[in-house]
Amino acid sequence: MERKFDEWYTALVKCEGKKRLVLGDLIVWNVGTEYSHLRVECFPGIRTAQLHTVMENRALGNLDTVLIHVGTNDLRRTSNLDYVMGEVYSLVATSKFKFLHCRLSLSGVVWHRDVMWWRIEVVNNRYDWVSKTLGVLL
Repeated sequence: MERKFDEWYTALVKCEGKKRLVLGDLIVWNVGTEYSHLRVECFPGIRTAQLHTVMENRALGNLDTVLIHVGTNDLRRTSNLDYVMGEVYSLVATSKFKFLHCRLSLSGVVWHRDVMWWRIEVVNNRYDWVSKTLGVLL
């Protein structure tokens, strides 16, 4: 069954002043709910290519900062780490184009019991390269 990610969870708090957005999988659920300037869009189980599609098809508004967290679900479902890095590179490049005047940050993959530690380390090293190459924060 294909999930429609427009139907997932959004923690929208009244935004005052600067507008910040956190996009990602289930790990970002309830992140920053105590802050009035932060909007969190959580898509449980989403992979990088799917988040890329969601971002391309949604109007996310005029933002000051965007934090993207993705990758854990990709690591659990694929053995090809180059594929994961390519998808993340494409996602970040599109994000830079979509959010021209905002600060963009990529969150590394955190430890997860379903993924071997060395795979997480390898992917985070590649995320570091992507962030340096495209000029975003890690």
